[in-house]
Amino acid sequence: MTSLAFRVLDHHVVAGRADDPALVTDDGTLSYAQLLHESASLAGGLRDLGVGRGTPVHVEVPERRIWVLSVLAVVRLGAEPDPDARFRIAGSPATVTTPDENYDLDLVLRAGRVDPAVAPVGDPEGYAERMTQRYGDVIAALLHGGTLT
Repeated sequence: MTSLAFRVLDHHVVAGRADDPALVTDDGTLSYAQLLHESASLAGGLRDLGVGRGTPVHVEVPERRIWVLSVLAVVRLGAEPDPDARFRIAGSPATVTTPDENYDLDLVLRAGRVDPAVAPVGDPEGYAERMTQRYGDVIAALLHGGTLT
Protein backbone atom coordinates (compact mmCIF):
# COMPACT_ATOMS: atom_id res chain seq x y z
CA MET A 1 0.00 0.00 0.00
CA THR A 2 1.21 3.51 -0.72
CA SER A 3 1.83 6.00 2.06
CA LEU A 4 -0.81 8.35 3.38
CA ALA A 5 1.28 11.32 2.19
CA PHE A 6 1.24 9.97 -1.37
CA ARG A 7 -2.47 9.25 -1.30
CA VAL A 8 -3.53 12.71 -0.07
CA LEU A 9 -1.59 14.76 -2.67
CA ASP A 10 0.79 13.01 -5.06
CA HIS A 11 -1.86 10.55 -6.23
CA HIS A 12 -4.17 13.36 -7.37
CA VAL A 13 -1.36 15.14 -9.23
CA VAL A 14 -0.29 11.93 -10.98
CA ALA A 15 -3.94 11.20 -11.86
CA GLY A 16 -4.22 14.49 -13.77
CA ARG A 17 -5.83 16.67 -11.11
CA ALA A 18 -2.78 18.91 -10.56
CA ASP A 19 -4.68 22.11 -11.34
CA ASP A 20 -7.81 21.27 -9.34
CA PRO A 21 -8.31 23.39 -6.22
CA ALA A 22 -7.12 21.66 -3.05
CA LEU A 23 -7.19 24.53 -0.53
CA VAL A 24 -9.23 27.73 -0.62
CA THR A 25 -8.64 30.33 2.11
CA ASP A 26 -8.82 34.09 2.46
CA ASP A 27 -5.18 34.10 1.32
CA GLY A 28 -6.11 32.51 -2.02
CA THR A 29 -6.41 29.12 -3.67
CA LEU A 30 -3.78 26.41 -3.91
CA SER A 31 -4.12 23.66 -6.50
CA TYR A 32 -3.16 20.08 -5.70
CA ALA A 33 0.21 20.65 -7.41
CA GLN A 34 0.84 23.85 -5.47
CA LEU A 35 -0.18 22.30 -2.16
CA LEU A 36 2.07 19.32 -2.88
CA HIS A 37 4.99 21.63 -3.70
CA GLU A 38 4.52 23.84 -0.64
CA SER A 39 3.99 21.01 1.86
CA ALA A 40 6.91 18.98 0.42
CA SER A 41 9.09 22.09 0.67
CA LEU A 42 8.12 22.66 4.30
CA ALA A 43 8.77 18.98 4.98
CA GLY A 44 12.19 19.32 3.35
CA GLY A 45 13.02 22.26 5.61
CA LEU A 46 11.79 20.42 8.69
CA ARG A 47 13.81 17.35 7.68
CA ASP A 48 16.92 19.54 7.47
CA LEU A 49 16.24 20.65 11.05
CA GLY A 50 16.07 17.04 12.27
CA VAL A 51 12.43 16.02 11.92
CA GLY A 52 11.94 12.53 10.52
CA ARG A 53 9.89 9.38 10.87
CA GLY A 54 8.60 9.08 14.41
CA THR A 55 9.82 12.52 15.53
CA PRO A 56 7.29 14.13 17.90
CA VAL A 57 6.00 17.44 16.48
CA HIS A 58 3.34 19.78 17.82
CA VAL A 59 1.37 21.98 15.40
CA GLU A 60 -0.60 24.92 16.78
CA VAL A 61 -1.13 27.76 14.32
CA PRO A 62 -4.27 29.85 13.80
CA GLU A 63 -3.93 30.46 10.04
CA ARG A 64 -5.71 27.74 8.05
CA ARG A 65 -3.19 27.75 5.19
CA ILE A 66 -0.22 27.31 7.54
CA TRP A 67 -2.12 24.67 9.54
CA VAL A 68 -2.78 22.60 6.42
CA LEU A 69 0.81 22.94 5.11
CA SER A 70 2.19 21.99 8.52
CA VAL A 71 -0.03 18.95 8.94
CA LEU A 72 0.80 17.72 5.43
CA ALA A 73 4.53 18.26 6.05
CA VAL A 74 4.34 16.28 9.30
CA VAL A 75 2.53 13.44 7.52
CA ARG A 76 5.02 13.53 4.63
CA LEU A 77 7.87 13.00 7.07
CA GLY A 78 6.11 10.32 9.07
CA ALA A 79 6.41 12.42 12.23
CA GLU A 80 4.04 11.97 15.16
CA PRO A 81 1.77 14.58 16.79
CA ASP A 82 2.65 15.31 20.41
CA PRO A 83 1.51 18.37 22.42
CA ASP A 84 4.68 18.12 24.55
CA ALA A 85 7.09 17.85 21.62
CA ARG A 86 10.30 19.84 21.48
CA PHE A 87 9.76 20.35 17.75
CA ARG A 88 6.89 22.82 17.37
CA ILE A 89 5.18 24.76 14.61
CA ALA A 90 3.24 27.45 16.41
CA GLY A 91 2.26 31.08 16.68
CA SER A 92 1.26 33.92 14.43
CA PRO A 93 3.41 34.58 12.56
CA ALA A 94 4.32 30.92 12.65
CA THR A 95 7.71 29.82 13.91
CA VAL A 96 9.43 26.45 13.97
CA THR A 97 11.00 25.60 17.29
CA THR A 98 13.67 22.91 17.53
CA PRO A 99 15.42 21.74 20.69
CA ASP A 100 18.15 24.31 19.95
CA GLU A 101 16.66 27.23 18.00
CA ASN A 102 13.60 29.14 16.72
CA TYR A 103 13.11 29.80 13.01
CA ASP A 104 10.57 31.78 11.05
CA LEU A 105 8.34 29.27 9.24
CA ASP A 106 8.78 31.11 5.94
CA LEU A 107 12.56 30.64 6.23
CA VAL A 108 12.15 26.89 6.83
CA LEU A 109 9.74 26.69 3.88
CA ARG A 110 12.15 28.53 1.55
CA ALA A 111 15.09 26.39 2.67
CA GLY A 112 13.11 23.25 1.94
CA ARG A 113 12.46 24.30 -1.66
CA VAL A 114 16.07 23.36 -2.44
CA ASP A 115 15.31 19.68 -1.67
CA PRO A 116 11.59 19.02 -1.05
CA ALA A 117 10.74 15.82 0.83
CA VAL A 118 9.34 12.98 -1.22
CA ALA A 119 6.42 10.91 -0.02
CA PRO A 120 7.53 7.70 1.68
CA VAL A 121 6.70 4.43 -0.06
CA GLY A 122 4.76 3.14 2.92
CA ASP A 123 3.81 3.94 6.48
CA PRO A 124 4.49 2.19 9.77
CA GLU A 125 1.68 0.00 11.07
CA GLY A 126 -1.33 2.10 12.09
CA TYR A 127 0.21 5.43 11.05
CA ALA A 128 -2.43 6.35 8.47
CA GLU A 129 -5.21 5.61 10.95
CA ARG A 130 -3.55 7.68 13.72
CA MET A 131 -2.99 10.65 11.43
CA THR A 132 -6.48 10.45 9.96
CA GLN A 133 -7.95 10.37 13.45
CA ARG A 134 -5.77 13.29 14.62
CA TYR A 135 -5.93 15.44 11.46
CA GLY A 136 -9.17 14.25 9.90
CA ASP A 137 -10.19 17.79 8.96
CA VAL A 138 -7.29 17.87 6.48
CA ILE A 139 -6.72 14.23 5.57
CA ALA A 140 -10.26 13.03 4.85
CA ALA A 141 -11.15 15.70 2.29
CA LEU A 142 -7.87 15.34 0.39
CA LEU A 143 -8.00 11.56 0.35
CA HIS A 144 -11.29 11.83 -1.50
CA GLY A 145 -10.10 14.55 -3.89
CA GLY A 146 -12.06 17.30 -2.19
CA THR A 147 -11.26 20.95 -1.60
CA LEU A 148 -10.31 22.21 1.85
CA THR A 149 -11.66 25.56 3.02
